[in-house]
Parts: sequence; C-alpha cells; structure tokens
Amino acid sequence: MGALANYLENEGIPTTQISLIYEHTEAIRPPRALWVPFELGRPLGVPGDAVFQRKVLIGALRLLEAESVPVLEVFPEEAPAKAGDAGGTDETWACPVRFSPGQADETGPEKRMQAFREEVAELRNWYDIGVQKRGRTALSHFTPEDAAALFCDYLSGKDILPPDETGPPAVALRLAAQDLKAFYYEAAISRPGAGIPDSEAFTRWYWNQTAAGQILRDVKKRCETDGDKEMRMAGRMFLVPMGI
Repeated sequence: MGALANYLENEGIPTTQISLIYEHTEAIRPPRALWVPFELGRPLGVPGDAVFQRKVLIGALRLLEAESVPVLEVFPEEAPAKAGDAGGTDETWACPVRFSPGQADETGPEKRMQAFREEVAELRNWYDIGVQKRGRTALSHFTPEDAAALFCDYLSGKDILPPDETGPPAVALRLAAQDLKAFYYEAAISRPGAGIPDSEAFTRWYWNQTAAGQILRDVKKRCETDGDKEMRMAGRMFLVPMGI
C-alpha cells in the first residue's frame, strides 16, 4: 500500500494510510501513514467498537493536513481488549457455541461432511441475529450454505461450479474459506454473553473444536494432490494457516 500511495501522490492524488508494521512503513516511506500498535488483521482495533475505530480513522485522515511529507505518526493508544472497554480485560474468551463431543473428529468423510452441514445450520440463526443487530456482515461472495456445498462437492469428487464473479475454482475455494470463517466468527460472537475474542482464542476454537476446521483440512489435503497446479497452490498456502 505504501508503494501504491507514492504512485498516487505522483499523479496528484493525496493519500493517507494505516500501518501495522512500523519497520516496513519506515522503509517504504509513503507520504502519510499512521502506525497503530494493534495485532495484525485489526488495523482499527477491536471489532465492534465504533467509537475507538472512529478515533483511529480520524487520526489517519488528519495526516492529510500535514504541511510536509513523508510523515509517519504513531497512534498514542493501545486497542481496548473488547468493545467499549477502555481499560482492557484479563478474561479468557470461551465460545458459548458447544457442539457434540467428537463432532469435529467424526471418522469417515461422509460423517464429517454431515457434521459440517449440521454445524452450519446450527450457527445460521445466531449469524442472522448478529447481522440484523449490526446491520452488516463481512461475507462477500458466498452464503454459509453455498460455501459448505462448495467444499462438500469438492470432497465428494464432483465438479465444482463457483459463481462467475469468483473466478476459477482455486480462487473460489479461497474466497469460500474466507467467508466461512467470517460466518463462524459472526455467529459465535452473536450468542448472548459471548463477547469479542482475540484472534488466538477464536483460532483455537475454529480450527480445533469445529467440523469446519476438519473439513478445511480435508479440502487442503485433496487440493495438494489435485491435477490443477492452482488448486495445489491453494491447498498449500491459502486454506489452512501454517502450523494448524
């Protein structure tokens, strides 16, 4: 983004940005950047805290008033541990969604896919409640059911037919994986008393305690032996985080 900002400035378009890695921004020297001391993936801080997020955005936009460039400013506050919490918390997040013991580890692909479909159906109501309350969702290409169907069809050996706007199957799998993870996150935090988890707590739950985590591992394994090199690359790099 810093390199793109320099290009846009050369075309006469003022830019400002939020930076999560100070050293990279310092080396690239974009015209205006606000470095924030937040975890990667959360440039505005904790999800759901509109007041704090607005403060970050205003900080970045105010850099457009700088008289000389480049300027790299440090945001002076740490992100709250949860929405509306100015002081942080030491509480450990525990997802209130509980599935049947061993559900994510069902033996046999058909049983795992059935457990996965049932899991998506169980979470759907909470996801809908959350979308209604927040008025938005991070899902961009696939409904939860369509994402689940795409993965199950692929594991069943069927030809997958992704929507035209997603591009080829390898890209569709990546986008479906992103939307599926967003669906689980939004559903989980919509349960009463759930709170907002940090990324590590959610990652542990998603990959270790859900059927979705197991299905994506299965998809990854199948992609790695696919005849299409783009599918093999998707399996190696884009579906399951390294170390999971």
